[in-house]
Amino acid sequence: MNASRNLAPLAIALTAISLSCVAQEPARERSEASQAFAVPSRTGSKLPTDQAQAALDFHNDMRDQHGVPALQWSTELSAVAQEWAEHLASRRQCGLQHMSNNRYGENLFGGRGRDYSALFASQRWYSEIDDYRYGPLSADQVHGVGHYTQMIWRTTTHVGIGVARCPNGAQVIAAEYDPPGNYIGQAPY
Repeated sequence: MNASRNLAPLAIALTAISLSCVAQEPARERSEASQAFAVPSRTGSKLPTDQAQAALDFHNDMRDQHGVPALQWSTELSAVAQEWAEHLASRRQCGLQHMSNNRYGENLFGGRGRDYSALFASQRWYSEIDDYRYGPLSADQVHGVGHYTQMIWRTTTHVGIGVARCPNGAQVIAAEYDPPGNYIGQAPY
């Protein structure tokens, strides 16, 4: 798929999914679940602290709704995510592709036409809940819900996010999760 020709934002699990809605990001108060973990002033990536905190808070608020423990921010994972986002952004077509032999779970988002935040990407990933039917994850199912299930995978404890700008103006947002989730035959929570 040639991502540079598609003007709608893209989200990639294992296959491309075109998203056409552009939601406003309302001001949010931090819930008790999200207040437990603060992002350090140096995020480990080019993602500003406020954007990193908003994305972490959203992850943790959604995890709390499923009775899953909160994630902690990892500057190490953020550095990995930043390096991969920059690698993808340096490619001529700025296409999204998962890292080979990655020991972490990974969510990718790409979009053009405006600036996208890590919170926006996280909201897009979470929106896959609409297609998820609770139970053990199947190989067929992961293609449509893998972003969502990785975000709320019970045994995942840390997340880091990086962002990069492509030569064509598009943007790449990468998130790395440790330990990874999305194990076929297992339920996320």
